[in-house]
Amino acid sequence: MKTVMIIGAGIMQVAAIKKARSMGLRVLATDINPAAPGFKFATYKELVSTKDIPGSINAAKRYKIDGVLTIGTDRSRTVSAIAKKLGLPGISEEVALLATNKAKMRRRFKERGVPSPDFREVKKIEDAIQAGEELGYPLVVKPVDNMGARGVKGVKDKYQLSEAFYKALEWSDIKSVIIEQWMEGPELSIDTIVYNGEIHLLTIADRIIEFEPYFVETGHTIPSSLHSSQLDNAFEVMKTGIQALGIDWGAAKCDMKVTKNGAMIGELAARLSGGFHCQATAPLATGMDCIKAVIDLSLGNPLDIRDITPRFNHAACERALIPKPGRVIKITGVDKARNLQGVKDVIINVKIGDVVTEQVDNMRKAGHIIAYGETRSDAIRRCEKARDMIKIITKGR
Repeated sequence: MKTVMIIGAGIMQVAAIKKARSMGLRVLATDINPAAPGFKFATYKELVSTKDIPGSINAAKRYKIDGVLTIGTDRSRTVSAIAKKLGLPGISEEVALLATNKAKMRRRFKERGVPSPDFREVKKIEDAIQAGEELGYPLVVKPVDNMGARGVKGVKDKYQLSEAFYKALEWSDIKSVIIEQWMEGPELSIDTIVYNGEIHLLTIADRIIEFEPYFVETGHTIPSSLHSSQLDNAFEVMKTGIQALGIDWGAAKCDMKVTKNGAMIGELAARLSGGFHCQATAPLATGMDCIKAVIDLSLGNPLDIRDITPRFNHAACERALIPKPGRVIKITGVDKARNLQGVKDVIINVKIGDVVTEQVDNMRKAGHIIAYGETRSDAIRRCEKARDMIKIITKGR
């Protein structure tokens, strides 16, 4: 029996841990959180930060793993370092760095002519102000090395820039901030797999981004509602990004804006998506088993094209539950929502007494609804009906 190591044991890694176990594999899951939900499904667990590369390598050696991967978290540097040290399949450490450091990613895109916003990397407020003058407003300010929209904020003028810069700096481990031009247009999330020189398109989802000036994903839907020509252009742009970064094996995920000038890359990561996209809505909408495919690749197995071939063309969506800030005093409607036709899952992340804070990033959401249907409208109607049925009542701040 082989052992696969999954970096992260949070809610977005649970699907991968369960899938690996169903494939007859032992699973070593790592996470710094002792209450991480994935631990109860793993064969082995290690309390080590997903950022801790030396600690993760030591854990991998102790369990003599046969493969390593992550989904839904930007820890491809940890994955690649383990793979290199143990002689396992994976992308190079240089490619992993390009796929996680936003400034290096943007520079590479600029060098290779990949459509993406103009930007500046800054470490001091004086340089941030100059960057604003050069790029023009509105702008987006974000930490160079974080994910989940942590520390990301839109700014409309120089008076909003200082606060956004210092907040982004707090979220950066290397104390560096990227300031980039604002992209206007609908947003897509695209999952792919790269194998034997071919980039396989998996799914394209419409993302719902709200809570301006922050960038909070409050849901997504598969398939996209955009015209096929726009989706074709988006996939072609993503392929140029994948090639520019040198991702020649494994999963690649892209967040992309479809602007009036065509598709432009927001972020490109060397992994499958989070947000219950690859974990739930993709298999519900297409019947594909993308997570099995990346587990197989991590073990050195060939890609089984059947895993990434759609078996049907249905629809699925996810919507977040985001109550008003305050202390949770009552939760109702959950069981009724779970029993609605087409509702696959209702996930509640809070309990009575928990404090809900203002939603400024993609962390700490109170819950999620996942639904499906024959058509987009069916899936959305069912999902939003369930969301409206659930009441998470808060009091105070």
